[in-house]
Amino acid sequence: MQKANQNADKKEKKLKGNQKLALERIYRLFELAAENEKYAKRYVALAKRIGEKTRTSIPRELKTQHCTKCNSLKVVKTTKTPFLIIKCEECKHTKKYPLKNKEKN
Repeated sequence: MQKANQNADKKEKKLKGNQKLALERIYRLFELAAENEKYAKRYVALAKRIGEKTRTSIPRELKTQHCTKCNSLKVVKTTKTPFLIIKCEECKHTKKYPLKNKEKN
């Protein structure tokens, strides 16, 4: 647990001022998307756009919450050994993310 916190701190220290602000906005937009279904796709698209403009990657925990194709939050997560599989309920798009060693166990 402490090692994960140290890695997060190191990553945050590497970010520039505008990237830190962008990361805060990305988190806030995902919170708003979870609260408001009507504008969820728009909020996710804005968060992705902010990340692109500031060259800030969206954190993994947020990447696995939405469909990369249609920006919908209606996804089903399944785990099949060595992958986390995200399937969109709207467009049926499937995305695989490799699991880390800690997540496999």
